[in-house]
Amino acid sequence: MTPARRYAALSSLYSIIIAFAISTETRASEPKIKWDEVQQEALNLFVEYLKVDTTNPPGNEIRAAQFFGEICKREGIEHKIFEPLPGRGTIWARVRGNGNLRPIVLLNHLDVVPHNREYWSVDVFSGVIKDGFIYGRGAMDMKSLGMAQFVTLLALKRAKVPLKRDVIFLGTADEEAGGLHGAGWFVKNHPELLERAEFLFNEGGNNSVDPNGRVLAIGVGPSEKTPAWLRLTATGEPGHASVPRPQSAVNRLLRALNRLLDYTPPVELTPVVEQAFKAMAPLMPPEQAAKFANIREMIKDPEFLRQLEFDPGARALIRNTISITMLEGSNKINVIPPAAIAEIDTRLVPGEKLDNWIAEIKSVIKDDSIKIEPILAFEANASPIDSALVTAVAAVVKKRYPEAIISHPVLTGFTDSHYFRDLGVMSYGFSPFVAPPRELGSGYHGNDERIGKKTFVEGVRFFYEVVERLAK
Repeated sequence: MTPARRYAALSSLYSIIIAFAISTETRASEPKIKWDEVQQEALNLFVEYLKVDTTNPPGNEIRAAQFFGEICKREGIEHKIFEPLPGRGTIWARVRGNGNLRPIVLLNHLDVVPHNREYWSVDVFSGVIKDGFIYGRGAMDMKSLGMAQFVTLLALKRAKVPLKRDVIFLGTADEEAGGLHGAGWFVKNHPELLERAEFLFNEGGNNSVDPNGRVLAIGVGPSEKTPAWLRLTATGEPGHASVPRPQSAVNRLLRALNRLLDYTPPVELTPVVEQAFKAMAPLMPPEQAAKFANIREMIKDPEFLRQLEFDPGARALIRNTISITMLEGSNKINVIPPAAIAEIDTRLVPGEKLDNWIAEIKSVIKDDSIKIEPILAFEANASPIDSALVTAVAAVVKKRYPEAIISHPVLTGFTDSHYFRDLGVMSYGFSPFVAPPRELGSGYHGNDERIGKKTFVEGVRFFYEVVERLAK
């Protein structure tokens, strides 16, 4: 063989070796995940998780933290469990990346709201699967999303996906009561475990799917209204109820509450709410789309405002709201008490200041003797809608649901995200559960809470795809 032919043959062999190496490297960097097996495992774990009673009060979230902790131990996943108060558990777990980019936090709460057993058709903590739905307290809020997050962590670990970011799973206590013993405690006592995280996924993303299953919008929520839970205390001369006292504590309080019932706070269209309305404009008929695209001007039109506020959810986004929820007076029918108390759930539009709002409440009730105290309140904040997280969601959505848009809903409720936004972590509500209403599930904070079985298992994969894209 001539030197030229020998060189050609060696070159050809070298090319084959290089091609094989590149092919092998490509396959190694794109680990195969057997999704049928992963989704079945996710379903099995979810059913077991629903059996863990973490009703708040009292919480007992340590049970859920230990449930996840045992799996982490078995799988060799780095984790820590915290119990700042007896029974109040929080779990932190991490799959490491190479550190080229800042971490992602997968935040969920372990606690669930109370229930009334007589109004449920199944055992509340059985995790029963019936008629295509998975039943149990927490099925919608938010053990389903928590499990999708955890299975994402498992899949990344097992497949040894090369990550540029740490992925942190954080299951916290007490969210349903304000989060002071969960997320609030964690960010105060262990911010170092967040490793200066850049992004956070949480509940709070709303998707829009028509009755025929056409996906119209996937929501990435950048903000939420803030609670201003207030206690109003009226005082007055006590005595025997056989001698009425017009200025009794109860009467004073009732007059104040009646004034609040008759009061409509002014419209306040903040920028984050404005962009939420604008993002939905493309889904509307042309005439309505033009109005929502120009919502700031259109809201000055009384007829448009009337039509908009026909939707209670829309009305709650553009005004501060007041709900009278708890009353306390005498403990005996024939005793006029020295004090009467009302607790009211007010929610403030993003950007509203608590001091200004309390001053507004005082001007409405017109009784300076009534004491107003905050029970729970914090500043509203927002994350940008042009971040890498939003881009990652949009890229996956384009492949899965080509016709869908990305919307940016603002919650009328609140989550634990504000604790992390205060630390500079860009935090978003995102739900991977995409289905028409009849298949999605229902019973959020209500009876027979359930999520569609198909909706859940498909959502597990959707969530993984988004996190993997952002983390690689």
